[in-house]
Amino acid sequence: MGFNVIQGDRTINLGGFPIDITTATNLYVGQLVQKSSGAMCGVGPLAAASGLSDLGGDQQILGIVVGTNNYPMTELFNATYGQYISGVAAQAGQKAIMKMGVEGMHPKGDPQPMVLVAIIDNTTWLQTQICNATFGVAPTLLTVTTGDTTGAGCTTNACDVTTVANLCTMHFRTGANAGIYRVVKSVSTTTHTFDNYFPYAIAVGDTAVIVPFVQGVSYANINETAGYLGYCFRCDKTPATNYFGIDVKELDLKEAGKETVIFRFNAAHFGGIR
Repeated sequence: MGFNVIQGDRTINLGGFPIDITTATNLYVGQLVQKSSGAMCGVGPLAAASGLSDLGGDQQILGIVVGTNNYPMTELFNATYGQYISGVAAQAGQKAIMKMGVEGMHPKGDPQPMVLVAIIDNTTWLQTQICNATFGVAPTLLTVTTGDTTGAGCTTNACDVTTVANLCTMHFRTGANAGIYRVVKSVSTTTHTFDNYFPYAIAVGDTAVIVPFVQGVSYANINETAGYLGYCFRCDKTPATNYFGIDVKELDLKEAGKETVIFRFNAAHFGGIR
């Protein structure tokens, strides 16, 4: 799935950019990329955040890869991540596969591998999948081991992350509270309490999931698999140490393997060197 622009016409802010071969040999459609800076020559994958609001990494987000300049008959595909293009430096490598032209400053006959990027800013609403440590692996399903007739709390098997008060959300999939979301106030992997109680009794055997995001101000980090950076948000990363600042509009945790979040990045991630 990767990241997708879900608001407005994403063709308005499209640009053709070369691939920075010092940071990546491959870029994938749906992958977040950062702006050229310092030694970068072209766009590279957005790396996992370092520090609060990525202050340590100080990456400047450019946008999302939405296409490549490979001809359709020479497109490359990965079974897990989909369409991609490989960056090369040498003359022979650049000329080995015929390329289509791209819009913008680069001439149509330039054979270097390039990507088409949907350029985003802090007003752009995006959607992405929520995954565990491995891309495509869903958040852990939780089963209630101790319930509560008042809906104030419960215990379960361990969730993917030690919750941080008011920065995580629990969603029941079965039981009297099926379909309902509540913000978690406890700090634990197994004991969960809520300021705003669930409206119905929580029973032993009810199932749920917990993710480290809430509606409104949230903190998120991306997957770190080598070669596939910036392809989903992680549900096993604490929202307290290394993160990107985001504003969440909606969470959808109803179905295993299809958990998603609709969000926008905070302005700090587009504001130049901090």
